[in-house]
Amino acid sequence: IDIEIPLTDIWTIGLAGRYEDYSEYGDSLDGKISTRVELTPNFALRATASTGFRAPTPGQLFSERTSQGLDTVTLNIFTAGRFSPQGPVADVINQRADADIRPLEAEESENYTAGFTFRQGGLTATVDVYQINISDRFGTSQTYNPTPEEQAEFVALGVPGGEGITRVNFFQNDFDTHTRGVDVVTTYSMAAGPGDITLTGAYNYNTTKVTGGDLSLDETNRVRFEENLPNHTATASANYAVGPVELLGRVRYYGSWTDFSFNAMGDIFQEFGGEVFFDLAATYRLTDQFSIRAGAENVFDTYPDEAEFQANRGLIYSRNAPYDTDGGFYYVRFDVKL
Repeated sequence: IDIEIPLTDIWTIGLAGRYEDYSEYGDSLDGKISTRVELTPNFALRATASTGFRAPTPGQLFSERTSQGLDTVTLNIFTAGRFSPQGPVADVINQRADADIRPLEAEESENYTAGFTFRQGGLTATVDVYQINISDRFGTSQTYNPTPEEQAEFVALGVPGGEGITRVNFFQNDFDTHTRGVDVVTTYSMAAGPGDITLTGAYNYNTTKVTGGDLSLDETNRVRFEENLPNHTATASANYAVGPVELLGRVRYYGSWTDFSFNAMGDIFQEFGGEVFFDLAATYRLTDQFSIRAGAENVFDTYPDEAEFQANRGLIYSRNAPYDTDGGFYYVRFDVKL
């Protein structure tokens, strides 16, 4: 159900509700309330509060996987697996006094945004701040090492390869987070000589913190979760159109972030600084249906700092980087509009 009500000529509110029922975990009731006040024809305030959910997928509920490897200390073959929290392996592990493997429930969220929009002549701007609280986020449980007696139970219950399973974990509703940020987007269009130019700028600040659950007690994975993406990102672009020709220039900025790697002597973190990339493109419209475009992304062939601990994977740059690490990309593209 979704209702929008104009209370006055300048004030509108919206109300929405949604109910869903899932056979595998239960039901969910969520809602939203929003408001918009148009103080002038060019300036308006807006805000929204809502709740939401994310249901566990069939793969998270029921899929299982195992892998084998060589323990470099004991030189014994091990079999490690992630098993369903509703399967026989979980039933066996739950017999331990210190284990509590539970069926998955939905992640639940509370979302709040507030901001304004402005328009004057060729200028438009929006600014929004937001906070998202998520509880019972999906993660993996601690790792359990089955005893010989538990391995024998796996075999009796028909678990494939149960006698050789040495490490197990499970998807669980594991931790809580809150995310806070701000989005700023501005656009300015005007005539320039024989054509028109459009200037666009966008900035985002985003930070996520673990606020509870098992992950808050795991320093390594907490840092990985909170710092593996930049807090600051921004883009600025200029597009100039004259007749059938369009020219584009763009600057992209990614702030600092933290990489992570396991090591025989412990956990290793590497700090990466901010990066700036420049893109250029030119488009020529042959007809209303056909156009050709030539351009370059990362035109100056910039590379980030090398990853210090990725050589064992045959990598020079981190596979976790939030941007492309392959240097310049140059292209010619032919577009057809049907």
